[in-house]
Amino acid sequence: MSDFETAARPYSKAIYELAVEQKNLPFWSDVLQLAAQVAAEEEMETLITSPSINGAQLIEIFTSVLSSVEGAPEINQEVQNMMRLLVENDRMLSLPAIYEGFETLKQAADGSIEVKVTSARKLTIKQEKAIASQLKKRLGKEVSISSEIDQSLIAGAIIRAGDLVIDGSALGRLSKLTSILNK
Repeated sequence: MSDFETAARPYSKAIYELAVEQKNLPFWSDVLQLAAQVAAEEEMETLITSPSINGAQLIEIFTSVLSSVEGAPEINQEVQNMMRLLVENDRMLSLPAIYEGFETLKQAADGSIEVKVTSARKLTIKQEKAIASQLKKRLGKEVSISSEIDQSLIAGAIIRAGDLVIDGSALGRLSKLTSILNK
């Protein structure tokens, strides 16, 4: 688990609880998705990490960019407060992980989960259905799969479902074997 995911978890949870309390999950989902996309842009990352930009300037620039996006949700006082808190705690770069955590909490409440499968080769539809079926039995939730290819895995796949990680890759098995042999 990355440092960003660890740092993001309490923010994701707090924003999710606020959204549930306000009965405004779609708004917060949209805001976080847009903020995560903006924070992940290379130019914005440079601004966020720049020592010559103070917190107030960063919030002003960030909210200006968010507001300039066509169809963007309203950047209200609560959104600005969230950004102020993230800037004060040096967590702006965690926005993509905060959004992912928020969506995971939202899906868990809906009884569904997004599963990411990284495999050495493209999965067939039959393989995706088999993985989804097994995970549905194991997790008791509706499963939607997104997949990507990473040829460095050599063979097999790595499955990520929330905090659950199943490493069935040849690379993962070789790493475990190496670790055992080096003890």
